[in-house]
Amino acid sequence: MLEVKELQYFVVCADLSSFSRASEVLYTTQPNVSKVIRSLEEKLGFEVFERDNRGIKLTRRGRQAYEYAGKILEQERQLAQIYKIDDREEFSISSNPSSWVARCFTDYYIKYSDENVRYNIMEGSVNSVIERVGTGLDELGFIFFMDNQLQQIEYKLKKHNLQFVKLKDNEAYLYYGNNEAPKDKDVESYLKDKMLVQCYEDEFALNHYWDNIRKDDEEFNKHVAVITNSDYVMNYMLKYSKLCNISSSHFSKQPNFDGIPLYDDTRKVLFGYIKKCDEAVSRIGEQFLAFVREELKK
Repeated sequence: MLEVKELQYFVVCADLSSFSRASEVLYTTQPNVSKVIRSLEEKLGFEVFERDNRGIKLTRRGRQAYEYAGKILEQERQLAQIYKIDDREEFSISSNPSSWVARCFTDYYIKYSDENVRYNIMEGSVNSVIERVGTGLDELGFIFFMDNQLQQIEYKLKKHNLQFVKLKDNEAYLYYGNNEAPKDKDVESYLKDKMLVQCYEDEFALNHYWDNIRKDDEEFNKHVAVITNSDYVMNYMLKYSKLCNISSSHFSKQPNFDGIPLYDDTRKVLFGYIKKCDEAVSRIGEQFLAFVREELKK
């Protein structure tokens, strides 16, 4: 049976193309690294490295083994994250980058800080949130997407046995930051001499489906100056630079930045959460969802 240590040594050696450099990174000796790799090769029944005076390189079958070893080590890392270091209840969620979700979670924590709970909250793309909830890393995942993407979202959710629960309809907005307000709704013309700060490149990033603001993806991409996965970076760029942004309207009745809606109530940004179809939401999860719903009413 292969050992995690053997896979770790194998991956490090492959990454560095050297047993000696790998021994330094692994805080061991070169003979010990060679011994571990030989043990791995004996168990696999083939050589994973070609060795010569210039160093080492993966064999054809070694390259295949390297791909599998990386996946196994990543799964081992994720498994280690599940390990409880104490007896506190745990509640894990993920979300698209959103200052509103961050603020809502902070307010929730302050209200219920006396509960004996450890919280995990992560940000990522729609796909990464779906992956995290689908694999059980998170109980709930909060996402934004255009209403005409719902069918694609549901297709991906079905593969992971997940469901989407809508919490709110929002509008798609152009935030113009420190620039003058558009005189009309011809956004494409307005953006001809403007640059954008946009969220990471993701198939469900809102800008990909706003066909009224660009003739094609190439034309639109010419106007993207900054791509970020941080809502706070986006907010700072809007506050201090001349960049614009295309995203969902703010939940707050007093938004941080001025903007204009891109549609006349014909298309919406859907906001909601995803969960496992066959699993009941935990006590903490229901409590947090109730808090979110109340915040959305404000």
